[in-house]
Amino acid sequence: MGTTVVCAVLFGVVFGVLSASLSKALRYQAPDECKWVVESGGADEDVALVCRLRTINSELENTNFSVIQPQHTVRLRLECSDALFFQSSLNAGSFRPLVELRELSIEYCKIGNLSDGAFRGLKELRNLTVRTHNTDWSAMTLEVSPGVFTDELRLLERLDLGENNMWSLPEGVLCPLYSLEILNLTRNRFREISSFRFAHNPSERCGTSLRLLDLSRNNIDRLPSGQLSGLARLQKLYLQGNGLSYLADRALEGLSSLNVLKLSDNRLVSLPPELFSDTRDIKEMYLQNNSINVLAPGLFSELTQLLVLDLSHNELTADWINTATFAGLIRLVVLDISYNRLTKLEPSVFRDLYSLQILRLNDNFLELIPENTFSALYNLHTLIISNNRLTSIDSDTFNGLYVLSLLSLDNNRISRIHPEALKNCSSLQDLHLNGNKLLQVPEVISNVPMLRTLDLGENHIDTLTNDTFRDMKHIYGLRLTENNIGNISKGVFDKMAALKILNLSRNKIQKVSASAFDSNLNLQAIRLDGNYLTDIEELFAKLPSLVWLNISDNQLKWFDYALIPTGLQWLDIHSNQISELGNYFEIESTLALSTFDASANKLTEITGSAIPNSVEVLFLNDNLITKVQSYTFFKKPNLTRVDLFGNKITHLDPNSLRISAVPPDKPLPEFYIGGNPYQCDCTMDWLQKVNAGNRARTQPKLVDLESIYCQLLYNRGRTYVPLVEAAPYQFLCTYETHCFALCHCCDFDACDCEMTCPENCTCYHDQSWSANVVDCSSSGYVETLPDQIPMDATQLYLDGNDLRSLMSHAFIGRKRLKILFLNNSNIELIQNRTFNGLKELEVLHLDENRIRELRGYEFEGLNSLREIFLQHNRISHIHNGTFTSLRHLRVLRLDHNRLNTYVVWQLPTALTEVTLAYNPWSCDCEFTEQLREWMIRGDSVSDLNSVRCVYNATELDYYTEDIYADNSEVGFYINTENSTACTGAANIDNSINGNLTATKTIIRRQAIQDYLPLLVITLVVFAVIVSITLLLFIFRQELRVWIHSKFGVRLFYRPTELEMDDRDKLFDAFVSYSSKDEAWVAEVLAPTLEPNYKLCLHYRDFPVGAYLADTIVQAVESSRRTIMILSENFIKSEWCRFEFKSAHHQVLRDRRRRLIVILLGEVPQKDLDPDIRLYLKTNVYLQWGDKLFWEKLKFALPDVPNNQRRRGSTRGPHVHHHVHRHNARGQAPNPPGNAPRTVAIHI
Repeated sequence: MGTTVVCAVLFGVVFGVLSASLSKALRYQAPDECKWVVESGGADEDVALVCRLRTINSELENTNFSVIQPQHTVRLRLECSDALFFQSSLNAGSFRPLVELRELSIEYCKIGNLSDGAFRGLKELRNLTVRTHNTDWSAMTLEVSPGVFTDELRLLERLDLGENNMWSLPEGVLCPLYSLEILNLTRNRFREISSFRFAHNPSERCGTSLRLLDLSRNNIDRLPSGQLSGLARLQKLYLQGNGLSYLADRALEGLSSLNVLKLSDNRLVSLPPELFSDTRDIKEMYLQNNSINVLAPGLFSELTQLLVLDLSHNELTADWINTATFAGLIRLVVLDISYNRLTKLEPSVFRDLYSLQILRLNDNFLELIPENTFSALYNLHTLIISNNRLTSIDSDTFNGLYVLSLLSLDNNRISRIHPEALKNCSSLQDLHLNGNKLLQVPEVISNVPMLRTLDLGENHIDTLTNDTFRDMKHIYGLRLTENNIGNISKGVFDKMAALKILNLSRNKIQKVSASAFDSNLNLQAIRLDGNYLTDIEELFAKLPSLVWLNISDNQLKWFDYALIPTGLQWLDIHSNQISELGNYFEIESTLALSTFDASANKLTEITGSAIPNSVEVLFLNDNLITKVQSYTFFKKPNLTRVDLFGNKITHLDPNSLRISAVPPDKPLPEFYIGGNPYQCDCTMDWLQKVNAGNRARTQPKLVDLESIYCQLLYNRGRTYVPLVEAAPYQFLCTYETHCFALCHCCDFDACDCEMTCPENCTCYHDQSWSANVVDCSSSGYVETLPDQIPMDATQLYLDGNDLRSLMSHAFIGRKRLKILFLNNSNIELIQNRTFNGLKELEVLHLDENRIRELRGYEFEGLNSLREIFLQHNRISHIHNGTFTSLRHLRVLRLDHNRLNTYVVWQLPTALTEVTLAYNPWSCDCEFTEQLREWMIRGDSVSDLNSVRCVYNATELDYYTEDIYADNSEVGFYINTENSTACTGAANIDNSINGNLTATKTIIRRQAIQDYLPLLVITLVVFAVIVSITLLLFIFRQELRVWIHSKFGVRLFYRPTELEMDDRDKLFDAFVSYSSKDEAWVAEVLAPTLEPNYKLCLHYRDFPVGAYLADTIVQAVESSRRTIMILSENFIKSEWCRFEFKSAHHQVLRDRRRRLIVILLGEVPQKDLDPDIRLYLKTNVYLQWGDKLFWEKLKFALPDVPNNQRRRGSTRGPHVHHHVHRHNARGQAPNPPGNAPRTVAIHI
């Protein structure tokens, strides 16, 4: 029964709370950009509202605060965007509706003026904050109108106007705020405070209720007398961070209630003797970081309530710190006079400070402390005398310090400490003696049995004995770094049972006796780095609590995990001479090691057993590692970082970095593998794609993959390339002989499928054998080619030999050869059908030979040839048909030969680069004119401005480049608009041949004048006709498109028989595009065309699972046009797929007029391969975004009258298909009875 009653009560309470919250949520609605919460500590219905705005009433927007629900809104915080520097403003009466508002905060709003009435109506306001942070916008300041604070704000208790870049306030502007207790004006630019009217005035009581006044971080440089005399209730005055350099004698007059005074970070040099005459109840005084060098005697004598006095970072000397300085400060608890210029202390200087608990004397120039100086300080528990010039400590120096717990004497010059110096300091727990000149551990520590931390670092201690630390059973931290200790014997630390942290780094320790730490079972951290240790056997294995060990920078030559405790979590052994991470007992699964640094050693190999399974962070950088075994990092589930930088690794197996599968919600481990001499051979191609193709999450993230360089095993250009930039065919391995698995004739001679590298040659292959490079460069072959050149060679280098003549069928059977180098081989003759069978040859180098003529048959059958290099030969004659059959030729170099009148304008039009310079071209007018026009029109001659003719070139017995010197008497540059050059050339030729004749014709001037008007009119009419004709010719295509779009008529067009047959095709157009451009095709292209045209879309209509190449071929053949959406995505994705590219080539090779290319976005010309360039030159191409794009596209598409539309059931010839309906995204389904717009072909 009792349980039932309790449950009922709890249910009622919970239901009541939920009901109240729900009802309040329903009643209170916050405006946009605002959020509200129930005011904590207030009434149940009170709401706090936070609004994050861009600005308030700026040129960007107007702000209406009347939309805020006035009921229950007691706190409002407005935050403007600090990223927008637009001025905000507060209109009069903006907050008038918020009658219940008690707290208003405005932050980051760049308000320039608080005008009268800005806070009108806020009669309940208690707390007002306006922080514009105008210091971020230095040109803008906050101006306050005289009447902004009225009697309506009589309940205001707190006003914060900090960080507003204010220079002044109107006289008496704060006087109406009768209840104001806290005024914050920090971080402004006030120079004086007289305008505040805080001086005592019976008729005008301004600020009489103030308890805290913050004027810190302003520019106040003077504080005259009486300007704060009216603030009788003021308890805290903050004036730090100003430029105060002058305080009047009565500057603090009237501040009888002052408790805290902050005058730090100013420019004070002295303090007036009467400064504190009215502030005798002050408890905390901060005067640090000034330039005070004078303290008047008895300045603090009346401040009997003072608890904290900070005089640090001044220029006080012993002349002003004397017995009278602190006299009467009987309640002082904290005294800081550090960072001054004290050289001595009077013995009675602290006589009255018997309540003092913390004394800081550090960073002075004290050389001696008189005995019994601290004898009156029997409550002192912290004494800091660091960074002085003390040389010795006497027996009575610390008399009377019975409760002292921390003593810092570090960084002095102490070489002697009396053994009885700490006899009265039995409570001492922390003793700092580091940075002195001690030659041994002082005996004085035996008098402080409660000592817990002892710092003796940076001294000159060279010996530790078994009695050095006797009776130190409570000590847990011992620091002995940077001494001269040579050895550690067993028993030195036996009596320190509580020791947890031991620092012996940077000594000269050569040996630590076995079991030296066995008695210190509580040891958790040991530093032995920077010594001369060669062995750590039997030192740490028996320390069950050890979790942190640093033995780096020693001379260790071997290491085994059996030498460390299994519970160790952090281990540093870097900078030793360790050659192997031993694991004799195979305990990698039992270790708890999480951070392991073995860098800068002499490790040569890493195995899985050498890495603990628990490791998270592993540093193996700067070793001599050449091999990382497979699965080294497998089953190390906690790995987050591995550093293998700066080793000698040349190869990495795909399984070398293999890790256990990482869950999707956990980040992959980060590996650093740069700085290694990698070789880009055929086993390393996987590495450049490891970050991209890691869907199984079994490979780490290689953070520095982009910065890794690798050495190419074979490359005729750069030796080192960035790994990620290396092409697939550059990952090569050498081979001498290789027989494929399907080859059955390897045991016999003349076996075509057996790869045997020729004598004196070097052969390379990639992982898949798709690249097969044979390098016989400069191999000493004379008048003969190497025997048994591999049939599957893809690149063959024969340059630098002495071949003289190339015989017929010299390369027969090398049907995969793509690149052939025959340059610099003294070749004089190329016989008929020399290159027969090289159907895939793309690049042919015949430069720097002795070829004299090309008879036309040399390159027959090289249908795939793209680049021919024939420069630096002796060619004087080229048959006109030599290059005509090379339809894919793009680069042709003919410079530096002896050509005179070759008809270069008959070269294939697809050429993109031709060089013709440094040939003795004829200066015949007709020839040079044709040559010049062709060079300018074709835009393919790269050395256009260097091509020049040579007078009487056919009669030269020899030709050198000297003839090409810039001498007008020898010839002229053909690319010139100067018509007299050709005339002059003809005259010179005629004069040389002796055929110069001079003819003079005289025409009368009068006859010319009679016909002049008629001639001018005729020329003008002719020019107009020619201009109109040219305009019609230039814009003929646009005119045809416009007429077609307006009237549906195609001018000067007659359908061919092929196009008549195309009318029965299943589709009007097949659209080929990248999957990344599907959104544009589906939402822009297809909705515009499909109402009138039947389209087949690649990624929408292709059947799933069908063979891509066959489907593309079938789609193109079933369509009247093919639309190719050419974009950067298309080039870098779809066009790189072999089956996709080959299918397009197969169908479009002979029917290019049916292709329409749409350029989508910016397509870099450098990314276009020659096939695409050919499509652009020989087909219609449109740029998306052109003004007449849709008209041009419909003009390029076939005409499809509405009455000739085919039904969806029509079946194309030779295609078995099924028709499926596909609705474009956002398009309504077809109405009943209408034919579907798209079909999908299913094979």
